[in-house]
Amino acid sequence: MKKRLISVFLVATMAISCFAACGKDEQQEVVDAPVQVTVTEEPTDAEDKGAFFEQTKDGKVRSYITGEWVDEEIGRSRPFALMIENTKDCLPQYGVGNAGIIYECPVEGSITRMMAIFDDYSGMDRIGNVRSSRPYFVYFASEYEAVYGHAGGNPAAFDLIDQGLVDNLNGLDGDLSTDMYFRAKDSSAPHNLYASSDGVVAGIKDRDYDMSYSSSFEPNLMFTDESDPNMVADGTNCEVIKLYYYYNHPYWIYNKEDGLYYRYEFGKAQIDAATGEQLTAKNIILQFADWFSYTGSDYIGFFLNDYTGKGLYFTNGRAVEISWTKGDENTVTRYYAPSGEELELNVGKTWIQLCQDDCVEDNEYFETVEEFEKSSKK
Repeated sequence: MKKRLISVFLVATMAISCFAACGKDEQQEVVDAPVQVTVTEEPTDAEDKGAFFEQTKDGKVRSYITGEWVDEEIGRSRPFALMIENTKDCLPQYGVGNAGIIYECPVEGSITRMMAIFDDYSGMDRIGNVRSSRPYFVYFASEYEAVYGHAGGNPAAFDLIDQGLVDNLNGLDGDLSTDMYFRAKDSSAPHNLYASSDGVVAGIKDRDYDMSYSSSFEPNLMFTDESDPNMVADGTNCEVIKLYYYYNHPYWIYNKEDGLYYRYEFGKAQIDAATGEQLTAKNIILQFADWFSYTGSDYIGFFLNDYTGKGLYFTNGRAVEISWTKGDENTVTRYYAPSGEELELNVGKTWIQLCQDDCVEDNEYFETVEEFEKSSKK
């Protein structure tokens, strides 16, 4: 029998539907927006976090993105974040399996879009395809001090980019459109724009971006050591996560043999065409957030700054309720365990899925794969 891991979460009253249609690039104003709740960001366990990332081993350091051991020139250089389309027309995607973190968020028209964050983006001939920016992705990219790749964007996103919140590489800029990005011949526009490792390096060089972290940078994710894996002992068994996203209907299935969740959408495995392998994650975070629409378009936005909310964390076939908080646009999102301490992720790749608060109850969770398979046959 299907088991719900959550009961009733705080849901904001909205005057808009979860099903938003495709919009146009118009001047945007917030309408029917819930009142913001100002929060004070809780202090992090800086000593524990610092100790973890200060470790060295055989000349390697801990990645700020995955917690894994990486070469120092990779682990202590700013990452690269790239906007990725996620529709049937763009599949299969290339290079996303190399990302250490992937954000998947709803956009207009009930589709989702992804942002892949790489600390190691070497050796890839084709990454993408590449699509346009939305403001919440800009906020997330800034939290990692990532150089941000995209191809255009809506007005709200460009407001943040123009303010200097991120160093960006826009595929619609004349020189970058050829120096960094390229059009593949095996698909049609707008689904055929891609980047490459050499292109990313060229784009960073063209814009003369400093790839050193700022002196004020602090890792926003915490990881636990492999010798003491996070088993989510207080959580609930959960081997299948079925998300409400109305267009691609994604779900994750846990594999006990390797301890990873495997990704599916559109009814089949989601494959990285560059490797032929299915996308996987060690950690999955569902982040529930209030959302709104913009006057004059069907673009949607999320209330992230000066906010706190709830969510779920999945790892090792188990799940636990969590909370999150973020101060102003210059602070990072923090995730907290039920104990109130900052959430420690298992070392490995993480997917962060932004979920509209009033659609959360449409997510489904199954204790076992067998229960999911029985439910699917009904």
